[in-house]
Amino acid sequence: MVLLGSEPENRDATQPPSGRGPGAHHMDTPRSSAGYAASRPQRGGRSLAAWTLTGADVSVVIPARNEEARLPECLARLREQSLPGFEIIVVDSASTDRTGAVARALGARVIRLEQPGVGLARQAGFDAASRGIIVSTDADALPSRDWIERLVDPLRDPAAVCSFGTIRLSGAGALVAIGHSLFRAFQSVNLLLGRPICCGPNFAVRKSAFHDVGGFAVGQTYPNEAEDVRLALKLRSVGKIVFLHDLSMDVSARSLAGGQALKYIAHHTGVYFKVCWLQKQLAVSR
Repeated sequence: MVLLGSEPENRDATQPPSGRGPGAHHMDTPRSSAGYAASRPQRGGRSLAAWTLTGADVSVVIPARNEEARLPECLARLREQSLPGFEIIVVDSASTDRTGAVARALGARVIRLEQPGVGLARQAGFDAASRGIIVSTDADALPSRDWIERLVDPLRDPAAVCSFGTIRLSGAGALVAIGHSLFRAFQSVNLLLGRPICCGPNFAVRKSAFHDVGGFAVGQTYPNEAEDVRLALKLRSVGKIVFLHDLSMDVSARSLAGGQALKYIAHHTGVYFKVCWLQKQLAVSR
């Protein structure tokens, strides 16, 4: 690390999320009796007794839009986790395929949104989570068997409010390995600079802290990119954020298909500077 069941439910959610959702029925996975760095603790951290975390403390939220082909493997890997008993929520983000039906058939709780957008979808899923720890991933992610157990382990520390790992694009070869190493180093450096680069497919947050900082909302809207990093920047004010540099999540490389790699890198570089540096400078100057 690095420091700085019940019946599946289908719910239509046509209104924007409230930012603080009530507990509700949930679908559980089967139950049984996980080197890090962290940002420095800041004021406002909660005083909580040390936890012995189990799957009963965890909700997993997966936003999905037209993911009927990829979602089954993600859910299958979640069912094989070494920390069982957690809740699974799939947010069907205005899909035009059978994403919702596939998720429901595989035992997940499904929330349907008629308005697309990843920030809105994550917020709806986090609002609906009934457990004290919320784990975030994506429909094209391929979690290792001990992923949840390792990801939530830092949150046994009462001062910690968020933990996150890194991502690795699927595929083999030297370029993939080099890219993964560079991105992981980039995350480590940014954590030291007070800019945690949290990854949507691979992070966990204490539900109380998530709501304390207003969730994914930016003003009256929910951003469609960098919603994970924006959340982490807000969470710095309420507690410790832990980076698990050796906890990777394999995700699809579809964003780089068709020669889009340079365009993808350039776009996300611009988003990084805007969200992590320029917006703060603008806020200070007003």
